[in-house]
Formats: sequence, structure tokens, C-alpha cells
Amino acid sequence: MGKIDNYIDFSKGASSTITSLKNKAVVVPSWKRLRLAYDASQHEVLTDTQNLRDKMRPDNTIEKSTRLSLGMEKLLVSRMSQFMFTIPPKRIYKNTEGNETRQQIAKAIEAIYKHARITAHNLKRAEQYFACCEIFTLWYVTKDPNTIYGFDCDYKLKCKTFSPKDGTALYPLFDEHDDMIAMSIEYSRTVETETVNYFETWTEDRHYKWKNGLGVGGWELAEPPTEIKIMKIPGIYLSREEAIYEDVAEIRKEIEYTLSRNGNILSYNAAPILKVIGELTDDGERKGEDQRVWRMEKGGDIGYVEWNQSNAAMSYQISQLVDLFWTLSQMPDISFANMQKLGNIGYDAREILLTDAHLKVGDEAGDWLEAFDRETNVIKAFLKEMHTEWRDEIDNVEVEHVITPFIQKNEKEEISKRMTANGGKPIESQRESIVRYGMSLDPNKTMEEIRKEEKESAVVAIPDIFGSGQ
Repeated sequence: MGKIDNYIDFSKGASSTITSLKNKAVVVPSWKRLRLAYDASQHEVLTDTQNLRDKMRPDNTIEKSTRLSLGMEKLLVSRMSQFMFTIPPKRIYKNTEGNETRQQIAKAIEAIYKHARITAHNLKRAEQYFACCEIFTLWYVTKDPNTIYGFDCDYKLKCKTFSPKDGTALYPLFDEHDDMIAMSIEYSRTVETETVNYFETWTEDRHYKWKNGLGVGGWELAEPPTEIKIMKIPGIYLSREEAIYEDVAEIRKEIEYTLSRNGNILSYNAAPILKVIGELTDDGERKGEDQRVWRMEKGGDIGYVEWNQSNAAMSYQISQLVDLFWTLSQMPDISFANMQKLGNIGYDAREILLTDAHLKVGDEAGDWLEAFDRETNVIKAFLKEMHTEWRDEIDNVEVEHVITPFIQKNEKEEISKRMTANGGKPIESQRESIVRYGMSLDPNKTMEEIRKEEKESAVVAIPDIFGSGQ
């Protein structure tokens, strides 16, 4: 009997059980509302006919108003994800010194992360999290004999992340101590041209899957409940109370309307206006004349009206709004135009410029580090079942996660810093340098050729040292 049975009575029927499992205590913004800001195609400026009115031409055709939508929230989400996970989080394994089994366990855990492609997965789920404020990453095994974890194993461990962004509703269930006792997801799939709804639940010892559709009225079990051998919910849930773009959405909206209104002004004034003072003395141009001539009465004039727009005021307003958007987001505007203005600045200067972004990453890192720790515990639980010989030692291996905010590395500066700390001595061998360069297909052969060339150079240099002319 699992802990969940103290809160949910599974014997009351599928509909009653699912209703209880949907009792979501976590406060998370609705993706339906967030998408109106995140998705540029849903922005109000595109459908607003009150502030940006279409015009009816004399020929009964419609002149569409300029409407510009900007995906600034989506860009902000991408920037936040990139600053957090472009440099992959590092895992530091502790309490393994002098113990070969624990070292093998550490290598196996690292292999699990590697083959689950966790580096790419972190970027993907970070975008989902910052966009719609909640994610659930499920870890599961597939039957696939292999030796990639350092031992013979019949299974591969994989992961998949669900979020409202991909159409999945998440329902975490917590007890009075804020410990998760069940995690449920609801989604739809098309089966035989009919839409079928599915509802899945994971507890510490059972996995349930219900369906509603294919001629069935109401919820029913799609398959018998299965046992969860690791005795814990095989995944992590992460949520936040508001999106990172909540406070700047109105700024983006103002930018869109300013640009759209100005676009209408430009369109209206794009056609030239001819100004005529007085009357023409004839019907206009005469055929055969070398130049185009319009003859006016005395004192008359003809010419185009020049339109003088105050571009500086609008440009200033737009630039101020863009600066406010990124400043309040604590993200730098690292567009190509801005980076071009900086020129060739040093590594220390780049660190100072990105201070605000690094502080923002520090604010967000806490929840992620907690989630990573839980995720490691899930992987350890799976590893105990995959290689039972290590069961007593796995929990003794400590794993610490380190999130490093993105910054363009300057290898020369890094080498200089390390050599200074090392008393000016080399920090890598010649062979390591060749390997890191990565262009040699056979580093050992390259080393031999370098040594051979050095010997030949030394032999050639001897006559010059002692004087070849004596």
C-alpha cells in the first residue's frame, strides 16, 4: 500500500479518481493566457481594428493598416535558457576517492546523462519552463541490451519532458508537507481518425493509465496498473508562479503600436503631393521640347511638397522602450548591432557587461539545482535495479550540480590565469595540447614527427654555433 492511498481512493471509479488527482494546489498561470504574449501571432496588435483602422478606398477596396508584431517574449525565453544552459551544467562526484566501485558508479551515472542527451534536453526543457511556467520530466527504461553504462544491461534509461506548451496538462499532487505523492498528465492523441483523451498517473509504487474515447463514454483503464520498482515517482516537476516576461509584456505592446502607427503615417505620406500656385498658361508640356516645361502665370509656381517628419523623437522613444524591456528582464540586448558597437573588448570587460544576466541566472538557479538533485536520486534508484551489485554503494556517491552562466571564453586569458596560479609553469603537456587542438588524426604520430623535426633542426644548427667557416 502506497502513501497515495491515504489521499486518493482508487476504488471509487475512474471518473472520481481522476477528479481527485486533478486537485492541483500549485498556482501556475494558464498557458492559454501566457500564449497571448509568448506567441507573436497572437498579439493584440494584429486584430485591433479600433486603434489601427483599415481604410476603405473609393473603389471599395480595403487599405490594410500597418500591424507589426514582435516576438520579444519568445526571444527573452530563448536568451534566458541560453544563458543558463549553453554551458552545460557540471556534475561533481564526491566521496569516491580510493573506492573503485564508487568511481564506476560515478562513470555509470555520467554515461546515463550522456546517452539521454541531457545537454540538449536541458536547453529544450528550459525553454518550456520559462515559457509556460511548469514542466514534468519523466525517466523511463526501454528494453535494449547494451554495455554503454560500463556493465552488461538489458535496458536503456531515457527521459522525456511534458509541458502545457506541447498540449499536455500537468497535475502534481502534494501532501501537507509539500512532498509529491502523485504526478499526473492529461493529453490527447488521434486514434483511427478519432481524438482520444489519456490520463496517466505515477505514484511511488504504481503507474495508472486511463483513456476516454473510441466509443467509450467516460474514463476507463487503458491497461492494468503497472508496478514501479524503484519505489519513487520516476520524474521531476518544476513550476513557477509567473512567466519571466510578465512584467515587460506591456512594453513590447507599446513598441508594436508605436511602430504600427508610424507605418501608417509613412504609408499615407509616401505618395508625392504636387503643389501648384496660379494657373497654367497652356495645356502642359509641348511635344518636341528637349526639357519638360510647365508654363505658369506670372507669380505662379509648381513643385512637390516636402514632408518633414520628426524621426528623432520616435527613434528615441523606441530605443528607450527596447532598453527598458531588456533592463527590467535583467537580460542584455546581445543583438548583432549592439555587439558590433562594443568592438574588441577584453574578457574582464565582458564579464562586467553580463553582470546583470549572471545575477538573474543566480536567482533562477536555485529551483533548477533542487530539481537536478531530485533527478539524480531518480537515476540512482533506476541504477540500483539495473545493476543490483552496486545497490549498497550507490547512495554513498554524492553528486553536486554546478550551473555556469554563459560567457564567451577567452582561452588565452584562461591559460594565463591558470599559469599565474601555477607559478608560471605549463598547465598541460605537448601531447594534451595537440589532442585539444583536435586537427591531428593520430596525436602520438604527430608527437614523433615534431620530435624528429626538432632533432633535425638541432643537427643543422651545430655548424652555425661553432662557426662553419673556421
